Amino acid sequence: MDPKKKKKFEKEEKEFRKKFKYNAEIKVLYEATVLQTLVIKKFGNKDLPVKPGETIDVILHQAGDKLIGRNSEGKFGYVFTANLEPDGSVYDDVGDECIYDND
Repeated sequence: MDPKKKKKFEKEEKEFRKKFKYNAEIKVLYEATVLQTLVIKKFGNKDLPVKPGETIDVILHQAGDKLIGRNSEGKFGYVFTANLEPDGSVYDDVGDECIYDND
């Protein structure tokens, strides 16, 4: 990462910690993709401005309908889970051919 980008990320992290009162280590739990059909143009003060098809890092997944994410610009904020692609990796093998050996 170039020094300019690193400095910007550090600034965004500092603002995030202050705004959300977040003192824990920032760990990426997983990545999520924003819906291609997203039509939101305005975002709230603590919302992460996301674009259709964008991949975000999920930092904190709280109970409920939103999580805290980080975009490629290093900005943090809330993202509604309804605005993310469903995770299809959990049951990828359901319905695949199974062969049992009963001998």
